[in-house]
Amino acid sequence: MLPEKNISRTIEKQKRLVKMLRERIFVPVGQANLRGVFQTTEPLFEIPADSMLSPVADVWGGKGVYAWFKGDYTVPEELAGKPLFIYPKMGYYEGMLWVNGAVHSNFAAKFIEGSHGNHYCNRFTADAKAGEKFEFALEVYANHEIPGTGPLEFPVQNYVYPTGALDICVRDDEILRFVIDFNLILQLRDQLPEGSWRRASIENALHEIHLKLYYDLDACSEATWREGMRTAQEILTGLLACKNGTTMPEISLIGHSHMDTMWLWPLSETKKKCARTYANQLNLMDEYPEYMFIQSSAYHGDIIRRRYPELFERIKARVAEGRYEPNGGVWVECDCNLTGAEYMVRQFVWGQKFTRKHFGYTSDAFWLPDTFGYSYAIPQIMKGCGVNYFLTTKTGWNDTTKFPYTSFLWQGLDGTRVLSHINATHGGPTPDAYDNITNRSFDERRVSPMRLFSYGRGDGGGGPEFEELENARRLEDLEGIARSRYESVSSFMQRLEKTIQHPSVYADEIYLELHRGTLTSQHEIKRGNRKLEQALHNLELSIVRKAVKDGEAASGESVEPMMNTLLVRQFHDVLPGSSIHAVNEETHREHKAALEATNALIQETLAANEADGKVTVVNTLSFPREDTVYLPAKKNGVAGCLSQPFTSLEGEKLFAVRGLKLPAFGGETAIYSDEACNAASPFSMEGNTLVTPFARIAFDDNGAIASMIDLANGRELVKGLAFNTFLFGEDVPKESDAWDIDSDLEDKLLPAGELVSREVVSNGAVELRIRQVWKFSDKLTIRQDMIFDAFSPMIAFDTEMDWQEEHRFLKAAFDTTLHTDNMRSEIQFGNIRRANHRSDDALKAKFEVCQHKYSDMSEHSYGIAILSDCKYGISCLGGRMSLSLHKGGMRPDSVGDKGLHRCRYAILPHGSAFSAESVIRPAYAFSYEPVIAFGEADAASLLTVDKANIIVETVKPCEDTQNAYILRIYEAAGDWTKASVSLAHPYASAKACNMLEEEAGEIDLANLTFRPFEIKTIKIAY
Repeated sequence: MLPEKNISRTIEKQKRLVKMLRERIFVPVGQANLRGVFQTTEPLFEIPADSMLSPVADVWGGKGVYAWFKGDYTVPEELAGKPLFIYPKMGYYEGMLWVNGAVHSNFAAKFIEGSHGNHYCNRFTADAKAGEKFEFALEVYANHEIPGTGPLEFPVQNYVYPTGALDICVRDDEILRFVIDFNLILQLRDQLPEGSWRRASIENALHEIHLKLYYDLDACSEATWREGMRTAQEILTGLLACKNGTTMPEISLIGHSHMDTMWLWPLSETKKKCARTYANQLNLMDEYPEYMFIQSSAYHGDIIRRRYPELFERIKARVAEGRYEPNGGVWVECDCNLTGAEYMVRQFVWGQKFTRKHFGYTSDAFWLPDTFGYSYAIPQIMKGCGVNYFLTTKTGWNDTTKFPYTSFLWQGLDGTRVLSHINATHGGPTPDAYDNITNRSFDERRVSPMRLFSYGRGDGGGGPEFEELENARRLEDLEGIARSRYESVSSFMQRLEKTIQHPSVYADEIYLELHRGTLTSQHEIKRGNRKLEQALHNLELSIVRKAVKDGEAASGESVEPMMNTLLVRQFHDVLPGSSIHAVNEETHREHKAALEATNALIQETLAANEADGKVTVVNTLSFPREDTVYLPAKKNGVAGCLSQPFTSLEGEKLFAVRGLKLPAFGGETAIYSDEACNAASPFSMEGNTLVTPFARIAFDDNGAIASMIDLANGRELVKGLAFNTFLFGEDVPKESDAWDIDSDLEDKLLPAGELVSREVVSNGAVELRIRQVWKFSDKLTIRQDMIFDAFSPMIAFDTEMDWQEEHRFLKAAFDTTLHTDNMRSEIQFGNIRRANHRSDDALKAKFEVCQHKYSDMSEHSYGIAILSDCKYGISCLGGRMSLSLHKGGMRPDSVGDKGLHRCRYAILPHGSAFSAESVIRPAYAFSYEPVIAFGEADAASLLTVDKANIIVETVKPCEDTQNAYILRIYEAAGDWTKASVSLAHPYASAKACNMLEEEAGEIDLANLTFRPFEIKTIKIAY
């Protein structure tokens, strides 16, 4: 019996030999003739002309530089009939080869493997012909500054590279076969348990191989070491011929390259990454007929269609074959926490519309490997858009608990279930990866033996490499590890659906126990997203109202450019605020331009005449409103209304107007008047005590609310820490700066901010405004108007933060006397209850969660809600709710989130149970300001709904222009409800649809039944 130490030493020598032989797979047989190079920082999408070339120097590059090396090669007689490969022997970060004017393949040095990067040598012809001339253009990128992702990270980057040759190579298939086979057997031996029969037989065979091999290839003739290699190959072939028994689990393979639409690079570079990667996959399909690949973002397909049309046609051909799978369901792999309700739907609508139009393909899987948590609303939205299956890998990133399932039914907020699978990723087909997928990380053997494994380099790395495809061929059925075969995601999920045994049901959001800071990072991006979502909502409503009034077709064509901006910028590293500065700045510009264009179209659509002294106020919500409206101050007020003048934090002179009665999806034209409002103020303030129509309030010396007694029942609402106490402290996470807040942050957040000024800036019949200024440091000042409403118990906080801090975090805390076991927070199309205690590890991990427009803690007949116009992160513990206001991460955006930032939030005590009337409607009204048009415009109501908990989220033109429009309606409070929708105009028909607007039959608007949180899509023809 061979000693174990001897075996181990022999194997280490054999592994070294494999590395040596790998360098000999490609044999140089010539070089391309390099004619010159063109260097630019502009991302070109066409090959530059020869007239732009300069002589090739020893080095090239510079920050953000692209270099185009142009050359040619004529095939000599002796290489006729051979496959030829090109191997750039030069430095670069990423590159793309064009052959005879067409995009051809990817080269990448992001990941160094031995002496070269990944995707280092690519075939450019399968059958060379003597005298055939090839034109090459190699576009290589030097990269741009990437500050890193961890806090305090300062990576050293190089932007200057050596220039070398474009080697023309042939491939030594004998060495290739030996290297792949030998390496797999060595890996299989390492993976098998000690003492197994299979491992013992492999070790004996490896000893026999050892006797045949030469380990110093230069110390003997090539003929000698090749003869030894051939003899060893016979032994390897026998080892690889051993097959499994009948009960081995099965792995389904699919090639993939996860492509961040933006992240550590701008969108312009993503367009090139897509072309490089997808071209590479098409070439691999030419070489490996069994190979299959999934491309998940429809928008990336549109990039190729617009920028690289010839490549797009090649993709279409492979889609038609069933080998290139355009499955994923959405426009971009969007953030699923922050994206608004209607725009989560639009991600699917746009994704499905594109793949149907250009590929004749309807996605059936929501492919979302890298998003930072998954909303409880997703299953219903998926099913409504024809998507039946959900796949992710991100649950494996949890920092506290292990996600319990691999294949399961995910039950959403309304009870909708979708079959879900946590697919494996990272690495390629190897014995170790297979063992991990089916054994070490797989606990549900009785549910299903099936696992999906997507593999390939992402983010410009080019997807799978040829060595991995060679491995996959050999691992189809090899004794000792799971079987594998290529299979589309769609086919895999359909088979899983038919064969799964007793799957568990997971009825909750899929909360990621990581990256909680993305709910707060990059304030302006989140605010810009929310404002643009609301503006597009208003524009689509305006288009429909005008079309119905004029009896014309409703067209959404004018909306599409701004909608595209919104949807693309909802990508899961943009909206969460985890991208580099260039991406963030570009997003600010895109949001601003889209918002301006949208608001201009709203005004154009409203077409208000220029009636002097008139202003039309339009309510874009589905319920009537009588809350305070803020109008530009003209004359002395608004006729027939309480009009209170004040100057805003921004210095704008406004009226707070009370008395306008705005119908659902309608408005009122008001007239400015010379008469001033002389109504008395209902507020009484003496020292630090304020009495409003609803509460007796005592302020502490730092301007926070130390006591708040509800006058209706005498209840004290403040428990310990004063309301609106600012909690401030250092935030330096262990790893990902913009992404993470660690659980120990809570211990570092302490009451902070010194009150430096305080004054009542407006006191009248409508409201009382107290303007306060706090100084936290020479890098942070907060100005805030605390607004008390004469007609509502709500207290609003209009806030301006001059933030220059780094690695700091800010919250506003509200420590209530409420006793309940949960906090209810709005998500898309409903709300979710989360525990306000930390009784187990999973609850402890949820120390920061997502809200949209409100969070509420309620007892049976009393509660307090926090409302916000653009703040998403919130925490709760016991009776305290703490709204996250700002995060000062410094990586990967090294400028940080500095600047002058504005937000609005509020607390709303309610002397009744949580309901649509007490919380949901006020939250909508707080976020959606009415549309203002100077002059007189159509203000007729479009429709009314008879139940408060039934919300018309969206009124929009149909996706295909016609005399019809779409209503998206949902039940918002969690109550089974019968409701009636009354249209204020004649109509031809009302038809139920899915979310893709495919009709399902007539529907009676007067007799609608909603299950809790159900979404209905209805098409109204007029």
